[in-house]
Amino acid sequence: MTMVTLAIEKGGAAPAVGRGVTPVSEFTLRVIGAALQILATLVVVRALPPVTAGIYFKGFIIAYGLAALLRGKYELFIFEFFVSERQSAFDVPARVLVRAMGIRVLARSALACAVLLVVTTDLDVIEPHFRPYLQTYLPFVLAVPFATLGLFLSSTLRAVNRTLGSILVANYGMNLAIIAAAAVAPPGMALLILSWAFFVGSLLMAAMGVLITRYIFQAPSAAAKLQDGPFPWKEIYGSAARNGLTGVALAVLQWGPLWVLALISSELQIAEYAVLTRTAQVVDLLIPAVILVPQSVRFQSRLCQAMRTQRGKLAVDLAVSMATTSAYVIAIAILAPWLADLFGSPYSELTALFALLLAMQWVNGAGRPAIRHLAADWNLGRIRRVLFISATAAMLLTLVGVNDYGALAVAAAMLVGALIENAQALGSALRDAGGATTP
Repeated sequence: MTMVTLAIEKGGAAPAVGRGVTPVSEFTLRVIGAALQILATLVVVRALPPVTAGIYFKGFIIAYGLAALLRGKYELFIFEFFVSERQSAFDVPARVLVRAMGIRVLARSALACAVLLVVTTDLDVIEPHFRPYLQTYLPFVLAVPFATLGLFLSSTLRAVNRTLGSILVANYGMNLAIIAAAAVAPPGMALLILSWAFFVGSLLMAAMGVLITRYIFQAPSAAAKLQDGPFPWKEIYGSAARNGLTGVALAVLQWGPLWVLALISSELQIAEYAVLTRTAQVVDLLIPAVILVPQSVRFQSRLCQAMRTQRGKLAVDLAVSMATTSAYVIAIAILAPWLADLFGSPYSELTALFALLLAMQWVNGAGRPAIRHLAADWNLGRIRRVLFISATAAMLLTLVGVNDYGALAVAAAMLVGALIENAQALGSALRDAGGATTP
């Protein structure tokens, strides 16, 4: 049985994927996560009119976009620590490092939350007509520290090849909170209750992240603690700080076009984009971290022979990644008419927008092995260049087209950004792979 890796990994240092979880159980949990994502989106659509739903999803953009900015440099440091094949300069137990970085992320985001609360309090006094909006977005602002921590821990789990744990953290708690709130919310208070459900979901996300990371990263023994002595936290935080601009570029690539959409476009455009992108994201929830290929002995032999070189392994990983991602994209595309009927108007009349979003999911899914190689052969200058070029292209296309095409321009810009990012990563991987043998 041959293992084809589709997730980011660090050689053999990463814990085994799904340890203690059978492939059937893992797939079931992924399907449940996808179903929760669609159901949570559906209950929001049913509970809120399209314009009100746009106001609600603008809160998502505020909280998640700010969280991406706040955790970016620490997330990159974690990826370098766990994913890079080079020996880390810091001999720190994984659990100790993740806990310290998590506390740092939480403190940083809590400070940003406090500043936002001061600003909104002043606005509430100076501009009373903003009061209804401030009441709506208060839960999203309060949720920022917990959402930032939860998403940081989710990324940490993905860095060590625990994509199922990453999905459990980022997906389950938030969507369950939204579904539960929608079930009890009176029609006149649906927006307010769903906003506070986001806050509760962020708390659940952070709590689940702490529990799962504590389970995966075992505490170092007492002897190891005595042997290691004090850790070089000043150097560690300084190393993370050097990722600052690169972290901003990563956040802009992921959320920059949506920030423009939230500032310039109507609430209806925001709602349409949010509903369809949450549906398209189901593809990412279903793609496994590794695939075991049980085939004939002859095929196994050829596959293993092809994977003896870095270029051969990259080619096999890319082929399997493309095939797997294509299968899930086709499945969601087949379900699209049924999902459109569930969501109803105006979400059922956006075929072009949904096609662009599915294409972006395909590009990101198919290109995972190239991104993995870029991370494994860690070069901060190269990674910064890839992210800056991709983010700049996405933002320029958004600014040029958002006034005329709204959500469609944002989706196209995100797709172009993903294409440029993955193309650069693939070119880098092909240059580095050459004919070198795999270890």
